[in-house]
Amino acid sequence: MSSQPLRYIALALLVASCRSRQETPVVDTSAMMMDSSMKGMAGMPGDTAMAGLMARMEGHMRMMDTASAATLQAMLPMHRQMADSMLTSMNDEMRRMNMTSTTEWMATADSLRQDLTRLAGMSASELPALMLAHRDRMMRLMQLHRAMVPRPPAG
Repeated sequence: MSSQPLRYIALALLVASCRSRQETPVVDTSAMMMDSSMKGMAGMPGDTAMAGLMARMEGHMRMMDTASAATLQAMLPMHRQMADSMLTSMNDEMRRMNMTSTTEWMATADSLRQDLTRLAGMSASELPALMLAHRDRMMRLMQLHRAMVPRPPAG
């Protein structure tokens, strides 16, 4: 079964939940979807691709911050795929650069993987409590990645 119908359902739920909140922008979640084709874009510098992945994840996490519990539950399959793809891409990039993971990196990544497993079995009413801590771990992992991976000077 294609995941396309799930994307439309998640988008419809998101739009419906945003209509009642003037301050919440409507975001096209399908544009944030990361599939395996984004992991190794030919001809695209690694840091540009990774920066795009992290920017999409940050936007996705901001969107989840204001989502209702029911919307969070509808977004979970997409979120789990995005998070897993980002973790895999980060690990691939670090391996290509022959970088050693720090203890903090490994612990944070492991905690995120555990979150993704736990999130799958949660009810809508249980999700908001874990999502705040999950968001903090996700943002921390992106911060750690940015600090660990050398970037060429701008300009």
